[in-house]
Order: sequence, then structure tokens, then C-alpha cells
Amino acid sequence: MASLPPRAEIQPDLWLDGRLALWLPEAGLLAVADLHWGYAESHRARGNLLPLWGDDEIATRLQELIRDYAPRELLWLGDSLHTLHGQTAAEAFLRHASVPVTILAGNHDLRWARAAKRSEHRGRFWFHHGDASLAAPAGAIEIIGHHHPALAWSDGAGTRLKLPALVASGRRLILPAFSPWAAGAPWNRQLADDETLWAVAPRRIFSLSRAQISPLSASA
Repeated sequence: MASLPPRAEIQPDLWLDGRLALWLPEAGLLAVADLHWGYAESHRARGNLLPLWGDDEIATRLQELIRDYAPRELLWLGDSLHTLHGQTAAEAFLRHASVPVTILAGNHDLRWARAAKRSEHRGRFWFHHGDASLAAPAGAIEIIGHHHPALAWSDGAGTRLKLPALVASGRRLILPAFSPWAAGAPWNRQLADDETLWAVAPRRIFSLSRAQISPLSASA
């Protein structure tokens, strides 16, 4: 029997699922960022012949999340497409989606007509992509994507590891990229004193403070 993906309560009533989604039970909301539908097709259109892989994996993971959480709403937090070449796969998923999907605009999909909204407010949480500096509503916790945060580690002898990660503080969360093509941007040296890095491994999710991550940063 396949084991369930890990998940962790990163703050009260905020859960990070190992499939790189954020679950807000009170709102019945699943949020994902940086899906980059059509990544392979976009590269192939420029002559970079990547394997035709990725879009089915995105759809399958989204369907599994919807099945497991039964959300009232699914939110795509910008960069849903890599380019307009991803529109076909994204639209196919949306036609058959069993829950409402709210789509916010990111810098990669501003030409997509469906990505018309820049931000959404849900209770104490305020969502936008994170590519532009926007004024947050008073008292709101900002939830963004865009940066593709990751934990990087090296043993100094050639072994390297990179894991997708979520950055959390009392004022802001930065979600990991949902795209299976996303390599992730090492966040070791960017973590602030008041932030926690939640790294997502295949079988567990674990948290690191700035103090804990400093030794790793020296070899990453």
C-alpha cells in the first residue's frame, strides 16, 4: 500500500502538504503556486526538445489533492502557465475541475485571459503572486509564490541535495513551486531571523530556523 504524502501544521490552521500545496481548513481552500503548465511545450517551441512531460503530473497531483481534501475552492497563485503554450493543458483541467478554481495573475501568464485578478483576500490571508510590490491590507498575512524557495545542502565532497520549501513568518508565507520542472532557488542565505524554512522531503516535512540553517549554507 502506498504511503500518504507527509503534511505538517506550519502555523495554527495552516497545513503544508507534501504535494506542495497549502491547506486552509477554516476557509476550505487549497492554494498552489507556480504550476507552469506547458513548460516542456514552451521550450520545444523554441527548439529545446525537452521530453513531453509535466502537465499530466500536475493534473494528477491536483486531482489527488482535491480528492483527499474536498476543498470548497482551489486557488492558483500566479504563473499558472509557463507561456501561452500551456493554455491547452490548463484549460482542459479547468473544464473538468470538480471545485471552483480562482486564478491569480503572475508574470508568466499576464497574457492569459483567465488570469485577470492580481490578488484575493480570504479572512486574515491575502494572496498575490509576489512578482510586484503591493500594499497588503492592514493586519493580513501575505501569501505569495514566485520565488520557488528551496533548501540546498552539500557535503563539500560532491553530494548535493535540494528540496522544495515553504518560507513562513507571522507576516508572510512564500509557497514552493508546484511545477515538477521547478528546480527551486536556494533560500539558505535569504532566511530572516523571524522566518522558518519548511523543507519538503519525499517522506517528511521538517522545519529549520536561520540558526539551524547557517551550517548548511556554508557548504551549499
